[in-house]
Amino acid sequence: MTRRIILCWAASGVLLVGCGTQQSLYRPPQAEIPSTPSQRILYPETNDRSVGEVIRQQTSVVPKESVREPDVPEKVERPRITFTGVESAHVRVPGVNPLPASGLLTVPLEALQEEFCYPYRGKVISPYGQRGRSMHTGVDIKAVPGDTIRAALSGVVRMSKYYSGYGNIVVIRHYTGFETVYAHNVKNLVEVNEVVEAGDPIALAGRTGRATTEHLHFELRAAGEPLDPMKLIDGEAMSLRSDTLYISNRSGKIYAYNTMAEGRRLGALNTPVTDERSESEGGGLTEEPEVLPAAKLTPAKPVASKPAATKPVYYTVRAGDTLTQIARRNGTTVAALCKLNNIDKDSVIRIGQRLRIR
Repeated sequence: MTRRIILCWAASGVLLVGCGTQQSLYRPPQAEIPSTPSQRILYPETNDRSVGEVIRQQTSVVPKESVREPDVPEKVERPRITFTGVESAHVRVPGVNPLPASGLLTVPLEALQEEFCYPYRGKVISPYGQRGRSMHTGVDIKAVPGDTIRAALSGVVRMSKYYSGYGNIVVIRHYTGFETVYAHNVKNLVEVNEVVEAGDPIALAGRTGRATTEHLHFELRAAGEPLDPMKLIDGEAMSLRSDTLYISNRSGKIYAYNTMAEGRRLGALNTPVTDERSESEGGGLTEEPEVLPAAKLTPAKPVASKPAATKPVYYTVRAGDTLTQIARRNGTTVAALCKLNNIDKDSVIRIGQRLRIR
């Protein structure tokens, strides 16, 4: 930068008047920048901002997009259920009767599909039924130690404690009337009178009580009686059955089945007249079921052997049947079956074999 120095000599000495550059550093006052967001400054291509032009720009105000509130599931109103200490003390509580006055409880399982949760996704390692001399009152589902067990359907916890051979057990009363049981848990996660929804964690899998391996012992109960859980769930598909669940009382004994024909075969309904043709030939049980009133929940009495009816009644042997089971289902005795069919109690019965029961 070239500088020009002006020196002035005076009587008082040397005085420095000033210095400058080739281009002036002085600028006129700048145009005031508007403070409103709707204006902006537009400067031409020059170093002199004094000639800047203020351009007012009308900006359209874009409304904020409305935020959609998340869908809150509608709260389902559940019946109020509260259990006393007596009701929470034992698995079987006398006097609990979910059946209507007709004696027949009908549960359309299809309507419960959306709120069902399979309690534990494992393999069924032991079915419901006779196990040696004792009765296995549920199904065993193999489990990984400490895995989460979930409520199959919504309901209220009636029992949650350590209970003899069951170990840690949880019993849930469902609003349909029946109950489900979850046993051998290493730890229970719920308490008595706690409301649970399908899928809620209720326990951790274990082998407490009388158990040889980690598994979930799962039961279906109604009126205090254990029923076959496979009438409620499908163990292979790990889902709720899609048909109807019927629970009925006959002379104080509670039955569960999925069709009326099955109920008649089980002896859950009053024995109707049958013809001698097999069901595949169009024969079988023909009369409409007669269900006893639910109020008559008295212990079943052994039925004595009766003389043969004018028209005989037959039963077709199915897989897993024994003489004892057939006699019990049809309100008779093994001795009577043996006498009617000219066999002894140790005889081998075959699938498809027809036995006379009346």
